[in-house]
Amino acid sequence: MADLDDDEKWLARTYFPMLIAESESSLPTSLDGIAEVTEVLGSRAMRRVLNFCSPAVRASLLMIVLSCLPTEVYSISVSSISGSLAEPALSP
Repeated sequence: MADLDDDEKWLARTYFPMLIAESESSLPTSLDGIAEVTEVLGSRAMRRVLNFCSPAVRASLLMIVLSCLPTEVYSISVSSISGSLAEPALSP
C-alpha cells in the first residue's frame, strides 16, 4: 500500500483516537465522525488509514460502529463448554 499523506496520518494518529476518547460521552457524534470521514475519503483511502491505525484504535472504531446494532449482534463469545473457537455462542 502506498504511503499516507499528512492528512491521512493525522486521521489515524490524532483524529480517530480523539473520537474514541469522546465516544463515551457522545456516541452519536462519534458515529457521525466516522461516517463523515469514510464518505469524504472513500473506501480505498479509508482502508489505508485503518491499516495505519493501531489494532486498539481499529478495535475501538469497530465497537463504535457496532454499538448502533442490537447487543446480540456484537456480543459473541466463545462457548466455554465446547472449548473450540469454531463454535461461537451468543451471550445475552
